Amino acid sequence: MTTVVQKLWDLLTRKRQLEGDDSFEVEAIVERFKVSTQAKRLGLLGLPAFHAKDLTDVEADVLQYINAARLQAQLYFTQSISSLDTMITGFERKFLLMKAVSMASEFDRKARQITDTQGTWLKNLAQDAELKKQEQIRFKNKHQIDRIPDFPPSSQLFFRYALLLAMVLIEGVLNAGFFAQGMDTGLLGGFTTAAMMAAINVVVSFLLGRFWIRWLFHRTWWGKLLGFAGLVVFVCFAAFMTISVTHLRDALMQGVSNPSELAWSTIQEHLLAIKDLFTWFLMLITLGFGLTAMIDGILMDDRYPGYGRISRRAQNAVVSFESEFEEVQAQLEDLKQEKLQSIDDHLVQVRELLFEIQHGIEQKKKHHAVLQTKLHQSEIALFAVLRKFRFENEMARTDGLKPNYFSTLPALSAITVPKIDLQTEHALIEVIEAYLLKCETHLPEQFKSVYQLFDAYIEQVNHLKPQ
Repeated sequence: MTTVVQKLWDLLTRKRQLEGDDSFEVEAIVERFKVSTQAKRLGLLGLPAFHAKDLTDVEADVLQYINAARLQAQLYFTQSISSLDTMITGFERKFLLMKAVSMASEFDRKARQITDTQGTWLKNLAQDAELKKQEQIRFKNKHQIDRIPDFPPSSQLFFRYALLLAMVLIEGVLNAGFFAQGMDTGLLGGFTTAAMMAAINVVVSFLLGRFWIRWLFHRTWWGKLLGFAGLVVFVCFAAFMTISVTHLRDALMQGVSNPSELAWSTIQEHLLAIKDLFTWFLMLITLGFGLTAMIDGILMDDRYPGYGRISRRAQNAVVSFESEFEEVQAQLEDLKQEKLQSIDDHLVQVRELLFEIQHGIEQKKKHHAVLQTKLHQSEIALFAVLRKFRFENEMARTDGLKPNYFSTLPALSAITVPKIDLQTEHALIEVIEAYLLKCETHLPEQFKSVYQLFDAYIEQVNHLKPQ
């Protein structure tokens, strides 16, 4: 960490040295070389001599220091101008690259890539949806159906199956106490047996309605006959289940060793031997649950056999196509917005680049002015410091003699201030401004071109939609 801080401090110190921030402060130079002290000391010694022509060591050190500071200021100016020239050359390359990117037809290329990649799959989905819809139409024509299919949506299927489970649990709970009286496993065993009997009642009734009894709605006589046969089977099954559960419950309550055998004998000999009103109530619940499960089975799909299945196939095929179509459309929409945003961003980047070049020009002018100021300050500093030295020296002398060379100033090393050539920058600015004006003028046309390409590709995929 100390090394990093030291490097940072050295860098800042070096920059300040090159800039010459404090190089020409008169008081700083006087303090640095102890000008007043040296002037008085030499004056008391009668130095420099009256006939001396060479500068004293202090004066020579001040002259050398100011010349070195002038060279540092010139070096900083040269390095700064070189860095700015390199930066502006980079701006020119950046502008050429930005111009090349803006001219490329990115939207058309990427949109074609999307349609080529997903177009085949979308076309296959469209053909499949069209075939499934034609199959549905042929089925409707064949069976003379002129209505839309009537089956519950997927979101309702859960509640339909939950209804079946609820009926099983309710019937199991109502019969659990009676079944438990004749079983060693207690209430849990009674509930398990009652729930199993209820499940047989509900599931079989549901399946009869789902796959057999619905044939009652078929338009052909043999279909109706098949459905009627299923209805007869359901009536017999429901009656048998109701009587069986009732007599099995009564046999369990009697605590016999073989309740199922006793229940079967009772069914054969005394079918309607019902002992109490509550038993009739439980019989009606069993019968009602079976009837409800059968109706639920019929309503689980369209009442006309096969119509719901074929309609769902057509519907699912259309949904698959629409989902893929919406995804392609969304990708094209995102691509369109991306291209429109890139056009705006491009103009912003060009304006920022133009501002950076203009800022670079101002920096060049600033560095040139700073160098001229530094050179002027150096001349003033040399005069002021030497004037202070000589004044202090004269005041401290006891001989009253003034060295002859005190009337002249030594010459500073010549520093040539080069002229700044801004021709390249101004030419680049003119090119960028002309390009920017052209882009802004044709901005509506660019937007219109993107919208037209977008509409063309959307129309291309729209043709794939099944009729």
